[in-house]
Amino acid sequence: MNHKKYNWIVIGGGISGISIAEILCREQNEVLLIEKNQALASETSKVFHEWLHTGALYTLIPDRMLTTRYLLGAIDDLIEHYNCFDGMNLEKTESGLKVINNGWFNDDPMLFKYRSRKVNPIWELVVAKSVLELDRISKHDWLRRRGGEDFGNLRFFDKKIISQLLKIYSDKSQFYEKDSSDLTMNSRSLITDILEHGIHKGLQIAVNEPVLSLDQGKGGVTVRSKNNVYHSQNVVICSPDLISKFEDLNIKESYAPMAVVEGVEDDVRNFVELDYYYKNCINLIKKGNGLGQVGGISLSDKSKVVDYTDYLIREHKKRNPKIKAIGSYLGIKKELTLKSQNRNYEYHINRSSENIWSIVLGKFTLAFSLAPEFYRRIYKKNPKVQYRIQRSVDKSEYIDTTSWVDVVNKSIKKG
Repeated sequence: MNHKKYNWIVIGGGISGISIAEILCREQNEVLLIEKNQALASETSKVFHEWLHTGALYTLIPDRMLTTRYLLGAIDDLIEHYNCFDGMNLEKTESGLKVINNGWFNDDPMLFKYRSRKVNPIWELVVAKSVLELDRISKHDWLRRRGGEDFGNLRFFDKKIISQLLKIYSDKSQFYEKDSSDLTMNSRSLITDILEHGIHKGLQIAVNEPVLSLDQGKGGVTVRSKNNVYHSQNVVICSPDLISKFEDLNIKESYAPMAVVEGVEDDVRNFVELDYYYKNCINLIKKGNGLGQVGGISLSDKSKVVDYTDYLIREHKKRNPKIKAIGSYLGIKKELTLKSQNRNYEYHINRSSENIWSIVLGKFTLAFSLAPEFYRRIYKKNPKVQYRIQRSVDKSEYIDTTSWVDVVNKSIKKG
């Protein structure tokens, strides 16, 4: 039994748990981070694309730009609350964001490729609006205005949209191409920096500790794991599996087949193909040294994964005939959804009892908003940001590798 009583126990060692633990440690809280696996960032944070979403992809969604504004708000919080990290290498300008030096993000933006559907004017109208919104995001004046507050007022049949629609119809290509503000990221560097700062501020970590029960008592919570009993004033659950076990919340799973390819030529861009027919959407993110991570859509039916993976590789070979698949893996996404939703790209903070909170993160990018917002709700103030945090030199002993790196390492051992 661990007789120490913590201010906070954070259950779940993905990006949401790590970011919340770090931000709680900024104010001298005594925090314990508990993870059921051998390493942190070993589930959803292990398999994701390493794609920084700035809201551009979701300009196609008919939700009054709500998702786009959420993601732009995350960029606002990234700049405000994580600029103290030396590794945070995004810089505000009066016309978009600028990547400086090496760090968390790469100066290698995503190319958006909208499939031409000239006989479908509704699709082309949506594309025209999306293209204009991409321009606005890419040229946003971050020096004078927050990103999350400046979008959503562009309406269909606006003169600008009609003008853009005419350009699209005059384009004879199979795809209408547009540079976006979305970037690729170095997730292990980012997670390591955040975790190591938490450790520097006193964060304690327990791995291989699946939680069995939570008991809300008077003024605190008892956490029973497979190997120990812990006591804390407060607990925040960042594990979707544990949330679905202890709370009546609908955690929905979806499956994202991905593959790793070699032979990607230097002139190939990071890209995402977008289509009226959702199943046709595919993407590629370059990983350096001729390697690429290819993906497509998320599936609700796990039985379709094998066939879809084969389809995905075939489609990418049509675009880049020289590539060769060296392995594949399955990303499992766990999101809190409403009955009417197939996917949810927001985050949710829920207080389930006096001293127990639960958190479900929709997108990795939203972690930069999630942690500061959680802190605000608890303490009614913003976390500290008035200091510089040096970059971590070595990879943390606690953090797992990404799935695409595992595929590469396995291929090297075979070869």
